[in-house]
Amino acid sequence: MKILLGGTFDPIHIGHIALARHVSNHLQAKVSLMPLNGVPDYKAPPIVTLDRRLEMLKIICDKYPSQLDLELSETHLNEYSPSYFTLKRLRATMADNEVIFFILGGDSFISIDSWHHWQELFTLSNFIVAMRPEYDLNKMSHELNTMVQALIVNQVDYSKPCGQIIFTDFTPIEVSSTAIRQACHNNDKFSQWLEPEIYQYIIQHKLYKGI
Repeated sequence: MKILLGGTFDPIHIGHIALARHVSNHLQAKVSLMPLNGVPDYKAPPIVTLDRRLEMLKIICDKYPSQLDLELSETHLNEYSPSYFTLKRLRATMADNEVIFFILGGDSFISIDSWHHWQELFTLSNFIVAMRPEYDLNKMSHELNTMVQALIVNQVDYSKPCGQIIFTDFTPIEVSSTAIRQACHNNDKFSQWLEPEIYQYIIQHKLYKGI
């Protein structure tokens, strides 16, 4: 079984870690942090190098070894790759019955029908959606809502490689990597958003000072 949380992690912050550990507890399995190098045109590219971001991720995985590990299959790509192609590549390396879970927040999930080949995503992976119980699924399009309702399960079937949608009650921590980078650049306080080891790493290597 593979549980994926993707992102540029520039840097990894307490919001990423809280979500990953929450899902790990929910599914009683490790979550794989999947660093991405390429980003879509509407997002800024990563500020620090992939090597630095990987070092920070390894620090966190070493801190929580029973819950987190790394999935490095996308690190060779410099260009943006939609999730559809990421999952297709992963599937090609796995047995047909291998179980995949893809972690999404509620905001991303309700607009997943804007993603590349979105309907086919559910034939490649299960989805675990971290959202507040009061989140309004009616914000989804009618087509997406109709498809989702048929795939939602209350009990995870760990033998199903794809096609399940599981909601887990999670209140996100209000933090962003963008805010951390800007605070660091401005010499504002930002340690409250990071694990102590990551804060020290950023200070030691003088990251985000030149943005």
